[in-house]
Amino acid sequence: MSENALLQVQDLRKLFLVDKKPFSRQATYLKAVDGVSFSMPQEEVLGLVGESGSGKSTVAYTVIGMYKPTSGKILFQGVDISTGASGRPLSIKKDLQIVFQDPGSSLNPRRSIRQIIERPLVVHRMIRGGNTRDAVAELLEMVELPPDYMQKYPPYVGGGERQLVSIARAMASKPKFLILDEPTSALDVSVQGKIINTLIRLRREMKLSYLFITHDLSLMRNVADRVAIMYLGKICEIAGTVEFFQQPLHPYTQMLLSSIPVISDQEEGLKPKHIAPRGEIPSPVNLPSGCSFHTRCPYVEERCRQEDPAMKELRPGHFVRCHLAC
Repeated sequence: MSENALLQVQDLRKLFLVDKKPFSRQATYLKAVDGVSFSMPQEEVLGLVGESGSGKSTVAYTVIGMYKPTSGKILFQGVDISTGASGRPLSIKKDLQIVFQDPGSSLNPRRSIRQIIERPLVVHRMIRGGNTRDAVAELLEMVELPPDYMQKYPPYVGGGERQLVSIARAMASKPKFLILDEPTSALDVSVQGKIINTLIRLRREMKLSYLFITHDLSLMRNVADRVAIMYLGKICEIAGTVEFFQQPLHPYTQMLLSSIPVISDQEEGLKPKHIAPRGEIPSPVNLPSGCSFHTRCPYVEERCRQEDPAMKELRPGHFVRCHLAC
């Protein structure tokens, strides 16, 4: 872990109680996040990728403070913020913001867009006096929406415009770090490009860092500086984007990359050897012994069934959780 990192996540675990028998100490837990560690310097985009149920959104919600960690630490600018949002100073909340997947459910339909955006301006004392109109108009223009949108209500604008409003709201406090929880997956393809281009531009202009949660590996090739793959609550591989796509080392990463659809023979030639998916994803409530991927891995050995591999750095900045990777 770098001492100069903007965000450090250390051995993070988040368990959810699934079942507890009355008058018994026995309980069943879902291991949503199981020993995740990573660090991010300023102005970096880290893509956190995984299938549904891999734990990537739980990592995001725990970092932002919606969940309190079961164990582990989260350090932001060197300050331990593992206590959850209620115990965090306002200065941390100001610098650490989130854009949710579905703007239809994250924006209050009974409040005007002006009311939605001006709320963080007031809470974080970003303006002096009571007139917020000019500040709201400036934030709307920042995301390429006209100032007259402030009079509208979320149900009466399109999904892409609602997500741009969500981004404007997140930018109101002038944060240093944005968590983007699949910000384009609920949108039509026709507007996804505009959202991504806006985020790329804001990152460059405002010198932002992004933790970008997604299941779309193709998107990460063009957006992220580094990519981390999650499987059943653990990071199984993390590397710089170029090396990640050119030299994937974990069998699960190779399986995902070989499944990306392409439109030319040249692109097909750049993909790793096709690995056909096998078996079913185990339940996070009843994880298999050893490596959690061994039930689906085509290269499985007896050691994989018995011993959970540790994360190791095989190349500078390229970490893999696999007994067989070399």
